[in-house]
Parts: sequence; C-alpha cells; structure tokens
Amino acid sequence: MKKCVKIVIAVVAALFVACLLGLIITGAKIGWGPFSSLYNWDSEVDPIAEKYDAEERQGEIIFYGASNFRLWTEMENDLSEYKVQNHAFGGSTDKLLVKYADKLLYPYNPKIVFFQTGSNDYVSLSGTDEEKVKACMEYKAQMFDEFHRRLPDAKFVVMSGLLLPGRSEYTEITQMINDELEKYCSIKDYMYFVNAEDMTYKDGEYRTDLFIKDGIHLNHAGQLKWRDEYIRPILDRVIGENGIEDVLR
Repeated sequence: MKKCVKIVIAVVAALFVACLLGLIITGAKIGWGPFSSLYNWDSEVDPIAEKYDAEERQGEIIFYGASNFRLWTEMENDLSEYKVQNHAFGGSTDKLLVKYADKLLYPYNPKIVFFQTGSNDYVSLSGTDEEKVKACMEYKAQMFDEFHRRLPDAKFVVMSGLLLPGRSEYTEITQMINDELEKYCSIKDYMYFVNAEDMTYKDGEYRTDLFIKDGIHLNHAGQLKWRDEYIRPILDRVIGENGIEDVLR
C-alpha cells in the first residue's frame, strides 16, 4: 500500500513539475504572465525595425501597441489608402513601449501614432482597482508626455482598451481606465481618444463572434469592424483637422 502511495505522489509531483516547466517555457517564449521577464523582446522587435526602413518610411502613420494590433496581419491591405506601419508587438506594456520607442517610434518621425494598450498593464498589479487605475494612469501620463516631447508635431490617437470575453474579470477596471484616458486626452490638444467599448460589449453581452477562440484577440471580422466604425473615422478627422494629407496614398 505504501508503495502505491509513493508511486501516486511521484506521478503527481512529476505532472506538477511538467506543468510548471510548460508555463515557464510558454511564458518565456511569448512574453506572458509572471514569466514575461524571461522573454527576449528583441527577437520580436528587431524584425519590425527591419521590415520598415526608417530612412524611407518617414512621416507616416504608426500603430504602436499590443497584440490586437500585432495580430492584424492584413492592416496595411485593410488600410491601403493610408501610409500605415504596424509596429505592435504581442504582450507589450506601457513600459515596453517606452523602452523600445528609440527603435520603433522616434526614428520614423510619424505624423500620427495610434496607441492600443490594454490589460497587459494591470493584470500583474496588486491592490484595489482604484489603486491599479491610479498607478496605470500615472505611468501613462509620463509615457505620453515623453512621447510628445520627442515627437512634438505628431498627433496621438489613443484607442480604448477593448472589453474582452476572454478577460471578463477585467471589464470593470478596463472601463475605469478608459474613462480616465478619455479625460486625459481631452486636455491635450495633440491627443484624440476613441471609445470602442460598445464594439465588443453592450448591455451586458460580449460579441464573441468578433474574436478568435481565446476571446482576447480579434478575428478579421472584428478587425474590419474596428477599422470601419472607429479607426477610419478618427483617421479622416485627424487628417482633415490638421491638414496632413501627405499620409494618404
């Protein structure tokens, strides 16, 4: 009997270790969760800088943010009437956007920058939702101030955090941060805020049909809806109000 117990314990322990190693390896590979610090971000960032030649692609529109931009692989085709560049990388946080701005943002002198930063910024924070919102907004304010200092002529478009069926536990805090972001953008003459909350969540129901199976990342239908109802209208507004037609093809 004791031998059987020992075997069971050994098997359970082996499975636990295997699962833990799997989480560590996955986290290190994709920059996810508590193991994201192990990820080699340069391996994802460097190909972006190689794809877009900074000397040739000056003064265009850059999409800078996390995976819902990064996974929009048809972005340049879907927005073909504009000179757009997709500089997003999966798992990115505000701190990483600041870290890699010297490589992915400043050298291009963009006329317009779209920002999409979501729950990656607060899923690992501790404290109450109010404390998390305060910490996130303090850093976002520093980030945008620094970006504006380095790119004084650029217009910034901040997309609201998407409300995700796969991260429904963060819906309320995402809405709180969206509210604060909208207030912040309203006092900056170089910033625009786009509230797309209703696109994926309305009257207590999520639009799961707009997402891939994980409920976190938009499928192509979701990307096109994002484009048609939110991104194109604000792009046309920013271009018209500021006379920057040279970002059009």
